[in-house]
Amino acid sequence: MIAVLGIIAAIAVLSIGGVIEKTRRDVCDANTAEVERQYERHLHLEGVEHSKAAFGQFLLDFGEEVCPVDGVIHYVDSEVRCSVHSEESPGDDEDEEDVPFL
Repeated sequence: MIAVLGIIAAIAVLSIGGVIEKTRRDVCDANTAEVERQYERHLHLEGVEHSKAAFGQFLLDFGEEVCPVDGVIHYVDSEVRCSVHSEESPGDDEDEEDVPFL
């Protein structure tokens, strides 16, 4: 009986860990999208061109934590990217409901 409860507890902990990581990724994705919108608006309204210095200053002025696990935020090819959560190309996420092809 105790062994069964131990197995159930282990499965629950693993499930919760996956949910927490997915939530962190979702928060980072939402935050990077918001930073991207605001930075592009800033460039347009201020009439300045993108540079690493301009983006770095913008992030300091933004004043919020973008990535919940402290990933490094970059502006690459007109996209704000996180060193931890933006490594995959869009569309690479596997849907848990999809049936894999054999």
